[in-house]
Amino acid sequence: MKKFLCAVLMSVSLGTSAQITTYPTGNVNIKRSTEFTMNILSVGEHYHPNWFSSYQNGVHSQVTNASGKFNISLYGDAGNSTEVGGGRAVGVLGVAGFSTSGYNYGVFGRLSGTQSGAGVYGTVVQNMGDFVNGQYAGYFNGATYVDGTLTATSYVTPSDIRLKENIISLEEIDNGSTLDNVLAMNVIEYNYKQKQIPDAEKDTSTVIVDTNLMTERHYGLSAQELQDIYPNLVKEGQDGFLGVNYVELVPILIRSIQELNQKIEDLEGRKAMSGASETNTPVSITGETTKAVLYQNSPNPFSSQTIIRYSLPKSSQNAYIYIFDLQGVLKKQLAVEPSQTQVVINAYDLTPGIYLYSLVAGGQEIVTKRMILSN
Repeated sequence: MKKFLCAVLMSVSLGTSAQITTYPTGNVNIKRSTEFTMNILSVGEHYHPNWFSSYQNGVHSQVTNASGKFNISLYGDAGNSTEVGGGRAVGVLGVAGFSTSGYNYGVFGRLSGTQSGAGVYGTVVQNMGDFVNGQYAGYFNGATYVDGTLTATSYVTPSDIRLKENIISLEEIDNGSTLDNVLAMNVIEYNYKQKQIPDAEKDTSTVIVDTNLMTERHYGLSAQELQDIYPNLVKEGQDGFLGVNYVELVPILIRSIQELNQKIEDLEGRKAMSGASETNTPVSITGETTKAVLYQNSPNPFSSQTIIRYSLPKSSQNAYIYIFDLQGVLKKQLAVEPSQTQVVINAYDLTPGIYLYSLVAGGQEIVTKRMILSN
């Protein structure tokens, strides 16, 4: 009996001094006047009790009327005062599952009101957050790494001219070499290696088997090779591996297309001045006027082999298909006959790039078309 009375007295004493209240249901209140049966542990008065009426919470904490302060409802801090290099430290651990499919959240963050901020804020800066200009579900101040597939309906990079300085047009500094640089890029197909996770405590590495890494094929560039062409597009990560900024590669590709278009316009202009024809035109052979036709090569672009189809009058003589590079240099000459309908071009006869091919019959150019040989 004495032990029971002591326990009761201690409970009353704690309830008075620390404002802790226990209930027969097993629920506990801290600094709250009434029991809220949906919470096992309630800390503080609830500002919106009806909002939580259908939620069952293990712990619910509410901070209200704390204007002008850092209002933190739940604070998690794990670690040591000095670096120890061992163990694990987790500030907040959230695990959820086995409820309605699509509605299981390990960590849920919600921004309320009309003020700027974020539902979830992450940073490596040693302060209590930074200014967030706008309303975001998630805001990360610092390097962010996604180990897996990142899905987004759109991707936007800040590019307002008001955010930039020391601006130089690539046209002014590349001397027409952007297209050459792009053509020098080696596009590769590959698999990623299996992941190896270091274990500092055991001084070993654990191989994480991921079947997608073993079977899924990817396309891209070698960072080491690209570094020789555009070093600013290659960054070294904190793990020591090189990465490629593919987003900023897009303006480089745009510039290369502009250069290519300019070269084509210059070449077409020179051919127009020399009286060259740009469409399939009738050719007169021994009094017979019949239309000679040159078709677009297929496939185009090609990487191994392509076919150029054509049609010639039966009495045609001295007919050829000429292949030029964009500088107008003749790269290949193929004699063709009216009895034939096509020629085959093999990739090993040329180097990757853009080419023009022309059908010439009886000394007259019929038409010129473009084809692309890829890596």
